[in-house]
Amino acid sequence: MARTIVVDIATMYYRSFYSLPDTIVSPKGEPINAIRGSLDALFMFIERYQPSNIITCWDYDWRPDWRVELIDSYKTARTEDDGGSTIPDSLSDQVEILHDLLIEIGMPVVGIDGFESDDIVSHFARQISEPVDIVSGDKDLFQLIDDSVQNRVLYIGTGFSKHTQVDDTYLLDRYGIKGSQYGDFAVLRGDASDGLPGVRGIGEKTASALIAEFGTLDEVLKAATQGDSRIKPKVTSSLLEHSDYIERAKEVVLLNKDLDVAIPKVKSVSATTIVEELGLQRQLSRWQQLQDLFFEV
Repeated sequence: MARTIVVDIATMYYRSFYSLPDTIVSPKGEPINAIRGSLDALFMFIERYQPSNIITCWDYDWRPDWRVELIDSYKTARTEDDGGSTIPDSLSDQVEILHDLLIEIGMPVVGIDGFESDDIVSHFARQISEPVDIVSGDKDLFQLIDDSVQNRVLYIGTGFSKHTQVDDTYLLDRYGIKGSQYGDFAVLRGDASDGLPGVRGIGEKTASALIAEFGTLDEVLKAATQGDSRIKPKVTSSLLEHSDYIERAKEVVLLNKDLDVAIPKVKSVSATTIVEELGLQRQLSRWQQLQDLFFEV
């Protein structure tokens, strides 16, 4: 069965940058570890899963104003002014080159001002008519998993070659919920790394139990409002106290935005200068062979 691979590219180039040595350099002596690692990973996924198409999704805005307006702590830990760290210059330079390189070799590159890559991945997961494999190290994208249409996440948090195929069966075993429920679960639990505090007193275990019991976050809140005895009094109190936060967090966490972007296709491109300048002729040759999957060449 034909499948499309949709890549959350930031998690790929970050992992490549931090896992490969900066001694991997171009003929000019410039580090290209993130570039080469990302290319090798992309080609590995293509070889292993034989997709009909592959799309890379980019963060043109990794901290959109509209999310910060809803929850002002959103990703503050990652901002320089808040004591965190911005993307290292040596990685930032590589990201720009990787972006242009993928365009040059004909691999779809999609980014939208005002939205994160997660939003774009979500859009394609809902719009593409065939099963979608989402390549990411971000668990937030688990909410896009749907066994009924065979959408799954190839989770690279465990490594590229040792990635985990995450489907509804995996989520039920790990969290007791399905992909369609993961977003509601994430709202309750929160995520400190994203500056999302969650609901006080509700950790992963309680959040998953509530969603498993009532099905959706809306039903959890409805039950809390009605004083349902299946929810402990302290949890009920916390849910009601944080009802405003929950509504704002839903807008931030749930990936359901309709975007004005068409589904791009791999282009047949043979000429390239960037790859040669970087000394990545072997990767270029590998890509040219892989194009047989997308075209009759």
